[in-house]
Amino acid sequence: MTDALQTLDGAQAVNLAVQAFQARDRDACAALLAQAIRADPPLGAKWGAVSRMAATIGEATLALIAARRHLAAVPTAETQLAYAQLLQQTGRTAEGRDQAAALVRQRPNDPAALHFLATAQVQLGKAEEAEAILRRIMALPSVAFGAENAWHVLADMKTFAEADPDVAAMEALLARIGTGAERRESRIVLLYALGKAYDDQGRIDDAFAAFDEAARLQKATSDYDADLADRFVDAVVGGWDREFMARLPASDSASDRPIFVLGLPRSGTTLVEQILVSHSEVTDGAEANLFRPAAMAVGGYTPDEMLASLPGPNGAALPSRVARAYLHLLDERFGKTGRVVDKTLNQTRMLGLIHQCLPQAKFVWLRRHPAGIAWSCFRTRFAKGVDWTRSLTDIGRHFRGEDRLWAHWTAVLPPETLLTVPYEELVAEPDLWMRRILDHVGLSWEDQVRDFHKTDRAVTTASFAQVRKPLYSKSATAWKRYEEKLAPFFAAYEGR
Repeated sequence: MTDALQTLDGAQAVNLAVQAFQARDRDACAALLAQAIRADPPLGAKWGAVSRMAATIGEATLALIAARRHLAAVPTAETQLAYAQLLQQTGRTAEGRDQAAALVRQRPNDPAALHFLATAQVQLGKAEEAEAILRRIMALPSVAFGAENAWHVLADMKTFAEADPDVAAMEALLARIGTGAERRESRIVLLYALGKAYDDQGRIDDAFAAFDEAARLQKATSDYDADLADRFVDAVVGGWDREFMARLPASDSASDRPIFVLGLPRSGTTLVEQILVSHSEVTDGAEANLFRPAAMAVGGYTPDEMLASLPGPNGAALPSRVARAYLHLLDERFGKTGRVVDKTLNQTRMLGLIHQCLPQAKFVWLRRHPAGIAWSCFRTRFAKGVDWTRSLTDIGRHFRGEDRLWAHWTAVLPPETLLTVPYEELVAEPDLWMRRILDHVGLSWEDQVRDFHKTDRAVTTASFAQVRKPLYSKSATAWKRYEEKLAPFFAAYEGR
């Protein structure tokens, strides 16, 4: 294929890359995009589409080069902000912050640029700088109905005292936003911010009402299908066993570079990621979401979908190809040295395929009291991909499926592969569990791991504030104030 690529001009390579992408041939798509980058055709604004395609398949370097060409061809505030966002998405948060700061200097009253800059400062642990920017957004006359995102970020950063004037300001903005469909998303965002404020103030009924309204507004437009999710779990638990794995082609990968941290959102996965990246032999970690693009050639994660992906001349090499692609994408995102933590959400649902492709990889699975996670998920505004959090009943059903997957993979995978970490025990006996985690993944003890909260790095998940504090147990029991209101969750989770 390499010789054939050399004869293609850049525009042809882009067109063929689109075809390869549609055919789920990630490797061919990447090679064709690389050829297009080398040829450097005069694509103008179309470089933006090239960048987005490269980012979708995990090719960070190609995506950034194409984004810079897009910016050169179309030097607008929108393309500059898009480039800053891509830097952040590919783990270059400080560079993205600097790009946004340059844009703000050019456009000091641009709320989108200011918001991204504030968010980047939060992720980098610069709370005071972030708050100043957020309040600057709120003061702009042009954002009378557009300050809700700033309030949401600020709410996650601070603790609201009784009679805090910020609460009255948010309530006034919510009244102005109203209940019309045209500002539905704005209302949702502000309700999450107000719910957090009310919870800090101990206003339990008001807090729950805010979170519940936000969830119902989102649920109304969600296409999440709990029955379909249950059928997926049935298929995995019923068919992806040791006998099935023995029938699949083996992988030739011997890499133990990735450390997969698994568990429900808000179960302590970011905490364990932070502990691990505090070790000198671990480069970094993130919700990298790189295994999915690496496994594009696999049509799905049930046994039948896996088998349907094997026929063809390269079927026997599929697990090895996926492993090579994934490890290449880790290099693209994190560099070529050191261990890497991958805590992408929902990888419990593809654990059989991950193990088949990367048999030496280690897994750490966080388990936490289900009510604690349920309440934390219900009160958190997730951007996308976790639509099951928008109903207490859906949360309960999803957790039942997750319990079944945990029991299944614990029984099916080699015992030395998977370590279960109970969150409450980790908080109660941190030294014991930190040592167990490090030992499980093949790392020696280092004292600085104990001070994980001092590790300076960008944290991009909703747990950005918690992991910059020493371990504490208060959050483990926060749900108990809402126990009666969580009745729909308990009914669905326990099958009552």
